[in-house]
Amino acid sequence: MESSSSSCYNHSSVSSDHPKSIIHIDVDCFYAQVEMVRKPELRSLPLGIQQKNIVVTSNYEARKYGIKKCMLVTDALKVCPSLKLLNGEDLHNYRTASNNIFAALLHWKCPVEKLGMDENFIDVTNLVEERVKNGGDGFSLVGHVYSEPMSECICGCHTRLKVASQIASEMRKKLFDELGFTTCAGIAHNKLLAKLICPLHKPNDQTTIYPEHGASFMSTLQSVRAIPSIGSKTTEALISQKIVTVSDLQQVSVDVLKKHFSSDMAVRLKNLSLGEDNTPVKQTGKPQSIGLEDSFKTVSVKSEVEERFATLLQRLLVLVREDGRIPVSLRVTLRKKDVKRLCSHRESRQCQVSPSIFTINNGTPTVTEVGQQKLMTSIMRLFNKLIDLSKPFHLTLVGLAFTKFQERMTGRGSIVNYLMNDISVQSVLNITNDCDTSASSMDYSAASPSSSTTTDLSDAEVEPSPKKPKKVNWIAKKRCLSKGEVASPSKLRVSELRLNSRELEKVSELRLNSRDRSLTPRASPAKEISDTDTMKDVSDAGNCDDCPSYVDKEVFNALPDEMQQELKAMWKNPSNSELPRSSPRNMNKAKPNTILKYFVHK
Repeated sequence: MESSSSSCYNHSSVSSDHPKSIIHIDVDCFYAQVEMVRKPELRSLPLGIQQKNIVVTSNYEARKYGIKKCMLVTDALKVCPSLKLLNGEDLHNYRTASNNIFAALLHWKCPVEKLGMDENFIDVTNLVEERVKNGGDGFSLVGHVYSEPMSECICGCHTRLKVASQIASEMRKKLFDELGFTTCAGIAHNKLLAKLICPLHKPNDQTTIYPEHGASFMSTLQSVRAIPSIGSKTTEALISQKIVTVSDLQQVSVDVLKKHFSSDMAVRLKNLSLGEDNTPVKQTGKPQSIGLEDSFKTVSVKSEVEERFATLLQRLLVLVREDGRIPVSLRVTLRKKDVKRLCSHRESRQCQVSPSIFTINNGTPTVTEVGQQKLMTSIMRLFNKLIDLSKPFHLTLVGLAFTKFQERMTGRGSIVNYLMNDISVQSVLNITNDCDTSASSMDYSAASPSSSTTTDLSDAEVEPSPKKPKKVNWIAKKRCLSKGEVASPSKLRVSELRLNSRELEKVSELRLNSRDRSLTPRASPAKEISDTDTMKDVSDAGNCDDCPSYVDKEVFNALPDEMQQELKAMWKNPSNSELPRSSPRNMNKAKPNTILKYFVHK
């Protein structure tokens, strides 16, 4: 290992403050190990995972024979005739194993960020701080260290990274004991160094690197492409300037880099070459899209394309069931081969999907055969838009993906579920009836999985609008919400008026958002009301002495006056509480704007 005579607080390229403790965990030969966990008898055999005609990965027993990643199957069998090959094109078992590993890492209650299926970043900064406070100074490092420090860093990062190495060891032990996976780990003060130092002692081991050795470690990398944030185009641009190794990048000045890259990019490239990275660990949630692809040499017949789409759809619906969300958008991707130019390019088209195609069984979204036929119709319609069938075509890849989702809301019997406007609904919460036009008096929140008013549209027949939901500009209007200006509820239909105070509060809040209308008082559709009559009606309506026992008087008094009168009339004459069913004869007749119109199910 390369040592350094300078401490981290006087190193020219490293700050003296290194507060974070980051762990990067990588599963050894992931695909192969998943198969070995499922079938332990494979552990002692040279094993390769085959996709198409390529060995995408192999276990360490096979690597002893010279098997390498992405080697052709024919070449692999030449160097290792006893190689055991398993088809790895179905990723279901690998995704399941990846999710199990991710769930196990959440046990430490630290932010976990997935990187592909087999890698995870864990920010253990807070956990390390707690252990340092409670454990004194007797901490020892677990595993390997890139280079021993000459002196202690004044910020205390050496001690924190030692504690982080202990936590990394605990995580790796848990993954092996509970799931059977061996892993390697990298421990550093940032994500860049943690990832790059991780494979130094593969397999089944871990390495820690201190901040002052970041630049010297980076200088050992033989290609700038080894830095995760540098892609192929940037690599080509650097090589064109004779910047090949990371050491070359360290030596070039920022001013020279700015001649070929933007100012921000030049500074970032320089920092990365020195092992500096302030990228945070972002807690991974559910993916924004779920997709699958199938590549092949060439397909030129529509019927064969349809068969491949049908196979992909079946596998994709399995992933949707595991995910639990309801898709509302479908994307089709094709890779076309241009015979004249001997190259390929991708094209995609997407369309909306009606949520009614999916049904919920035991909390899991499923699709009937009829629903699958509808999806296939949509898929082939998109295919026809991408391909001119009057001309020959050659495809080398087809892909399917669901790209947008809605979360199902629990409590379908709730009255709130009937207040629907669109797939995305802006909820207005905690609105007080005060004449305050400041932003602090309103709490705007979009319907989301975490919102208490998430809209359930799984049974809606109408496809979602592609437009973004409109947001009520309350501040611009500078209006006060008085009793007379509360809008009547829209799209609210329930079979029986049995509202408790909590439901009435939700109705009062959400119906304001059920459509984007002005908050002008409703005029009576039948006739104009005089000021004297209005005052008398308000006085009578505000008196709730004869309300049923289940009605909250305070909530009742907060309702519009027209509602109060009609509710009282309904309670006095329950026999008249049902509206007659509509008939073709009176379908087009104007209907009175009564409370029963909104609350009584037809």
